[in-house]
Amino acid sequence: MELDEALGSLVQEARELLTQMEAALLEIEEYGVDDERINAVFRAAHTIKGSAGLFALDLIVDFTHVMESVLVQVRNGELALDGELSALLLGCGDYLAGLIGALEEGDSSHDPAPETRAELLASLSRYLRIATPDCETEPAAEAAALSPAAASEGWQIRLQPSPDLLRMGMDPLSFILYLERYGQLQQVQTHYHELPPLADMEPETCYLSFDITLRTEADSDTVLGAFEFIADDCQIDIMPLLAPESIDAAEPAVAQPLAATDAAPPAVLAPTAGNPPAANPAAPRLRATDRPEQALIKIEARKLDQLIDAVGEMVIATAGTRVLAARGSDGELREALAELELVVERIRDRALELRMTPIGDVFQRFPRVVRDVSKELGKKIELVISGAETELDKSMVEKLSDPLLHIVRNALDHGIEPTSERLAAGKPEHGRLQLNAYHESGSIVVEISDDGRGLNKSRIFAKAVEKGLIAEDAQLSDEEIFNLIFAAGFSTAEQVTDISGRGVGMDVVRQNISQLRGSIQISSQTGVGSTFRIQLPLTLAIIDGFQVMVGDSSFILPLELVEECLDVSDRRQDSQVVALRGEPLPLIELAEAFGLQTQPGARQSVVVVRYGKRRAGIVVDRFIGEMQAVIKPLGQLLRSVRGLGGSTILGDGSVALILDVPSLLQRFSRHPAVTDTPSGG
Repeated sequence: MELDEALGSLVQEARELLTQMEAALLEIEEYGVDDERINAVFRAAHTIKGSAGLFALDLIVDFTHVMESVLVQVRNGELALDGELSALLLGCGDYLAGLIGALEEGDSSHDPAPETRAELLASLSRYLRIATPDCETEPAAEAAALSPAAASEGWQIRLQPSPDLLRMGMDPLSFILYLERYGQLQQVQTHYHELPPLADMEPETCYLSFDITLRTEADSDTVLGAFEFIADDCQIDIMPLLAPESIDAAEPAVAQPLAATDAAPPAVLAPTAGNPPAANPAAPRLRATDRPEQALIKIEARKLDQLIDAVGEMVIATAGTRVLAARGSDGELREALAELELVVERIRDRALELRMTPIGDVFQRFPRVVRDVSKELGKKIELVISGAETELDKSMVEKLSDPLLHIVRNALDHGIEPTSERLAAGKPEHGRLQLNAYHESGSIVVEISDDGRGLNKSRIFAKAVEKGLIAEDAQLSDEEIFNLIFAAGFSTAEQVTDISGRGVGMDVVRQNISQLRGSIQISSQTGVGSTFRIQLPLTLAIIDGFQVMVGDSSFILPLELVEECLDVSDRRQDSQVVALRGEPLPLIELAEAFGLQTQPGARQSVVVVRYGKRRAGIVVDRFIGEMQAVIKPLGQLLRSVRGLGGSTILGDGSVALILDVPSLLQRFSRHPAVTDTPSGG
């Protein structure tokens, strides 16, 4: 493992641990203290400290050591984890996140917030039984509770690493040097035995064992904790450091197997001749082959993107091969190609599944947001999350986070009323904010709902007239009025706050969602609340499509949005609606929408599409059929054309445009049949 890769693993692991710590602290605030939640907070701080110690990241190690000292007292029942301490630990997590961010950017020695560090350490030291005299000094005495055995001068440690320890990226020397944090390393004796001939030696095989003399007041559990990340792959014996003649008679304390991690620097320790330490037959010993197979592995995002790109090229190449095979008369070739296409389709589906991640990765940041904002506003707000297991393309996760944050903060600030106003209106004193996600029609839907005052239509209308966005006598539907809030700089806030009301944000929301080939709809009722409904495609890479032609131009529609195909050659040319099983179906002329010439005498064919509650028929010249489309970005000239979502390369090498069906339906949404069609079709 390269050093950069190991640091990358540390950064990722630390962020996951900070998220777990924050979730546990929020649960403690909401549901109360229990051992499991306290242990989750302690494990996060302890593991981050241990991982950072392997890389000599003293800024992180020293800070988390003080945190750990306080948490030791909490675990021992000597200190109550109340709201004030919980808020302090949340602040510590934010500070550590800043250090991790600096580490990711390549700066491991600079503190981005030294004043914050000093304030947090001073606050933590007040919780210690012995106050920390210096913010940069480790309170080791507070972190290590003494056991009866620790009344001796220290410990004699025998460390027998697994031969595969170096191969797994672990360096025994780093763990040994880490012991200096607990006391003085008086002696380290290195031994080897059963060395193979020089020609047969493996550079990544560990042939060494160690006898370590540590003078410390720390207890045996604390000392063993230094080897937490390699305990599964080592035999560790620890005995009190007594007089030399009594060491052999001392009863060894056997290390219990602990959790392992893969974050370690790639140093290799050179062997020194000596006698091997005596093995303790009672001590448990694990070999690398005894470890259970890992259920999860971590893959760098860049490599996954490269895999998806390669699969996309394979799909295009297969389509080209199919075109060539269709020109010949070799039946066996066409049959073999059909089998190949099935295999390629399975590979495509499995590759796309690798990109899918639960939307809970986005939702997990909002309990903290709701907590902080509600405290700042003096409101009582309950957050309800459902559908967190719903999966979406990983490339959407980060891009979706900011739009959701804007909507949530606006709902907290403007939507949900203060407690006194809610009680006067006969509502519960606790406001309710709900995040929900689910799959629908081949898409993912994310809803943000609140039970607040709702959007004020008259105020939105008046503000839009004032800004010149609409005429004073304009006749708009409720949905069109609500959509006015997405105009750049639009705001009805009477007071600018740090939370919202600056006239920016909602236009960015719609822009970001449009870049994800999604749409956003608003429904609101005065005094009842509002719901923002975001609909997104499941993937941005490869889709199943349905190819159609208008004149000489090819278009691709996402197959999951296609309901059926019709022949309506007998309709009147001026008719924009046809009857479909007794219900009106509005028609969208694709040639008219993009200014194309249709083929003379071409029949009128219609593809019925549905997106959410909207349905319409798209009029084309002819159908081509189903295909797999690798989505490519549009060029600069076509990027601003409404109704186009991308392009793809066909098997014959020509280019087809992928239709943005939600945008097309929104463009023709003034027709009531488009917006109010029953879901049953």
